[in-house]
Amino acid sequence: MKTRETSIACYNKIKEDGLLSTRRLEVYEAILKNAPCTTNEALKDVYSGSHGVGSRTTELRDVGVIYEKDVRPCRVTGRNVIEWDLTDKLPITLKNNIKTKKQRTDNALNSLRELYKNKNTCTNIDWQRVADLIKSI
Repeated sequence: MKTRETSIACYNKIKEDGLLSTRRLEVYEAILKNAPCTTNEALKDVYSGSHGVGSRTTELRDVGVIYEKDVRPCRVTGRNVIEWDLTDKLPITLKNNIKTKKQRTDNALNSLRELYKNKNTCTNIDWQRVADLIKSI
């Protein structure tokens, strides 16, 4: 099946501007060559036995460069799985609202230091806020 010209132009822009990580780009290229296809159909010759490829397809979906076209039997595994196809969109940047453990620890320590500096004027609400920060670690 011939890939749409808009998808090829989008791929060229993604590759030229480095908009995807190396591993995501490899999976994206494999889907580009075989689309529409299942993950195993796209990657059977490239990553036989490779782990984590399914995660890359989910990530590519989440940033908007591929989409779930259908569910059908895979020609490699015979199981009913998602068939992927390309969009004609550039990847969107997902906001990462999850703080690392180090960031949560630093926030709690900084708040505790502020409480200590202002110990004479702190309220119970201030103490509770710091307690909640410590619990979040």
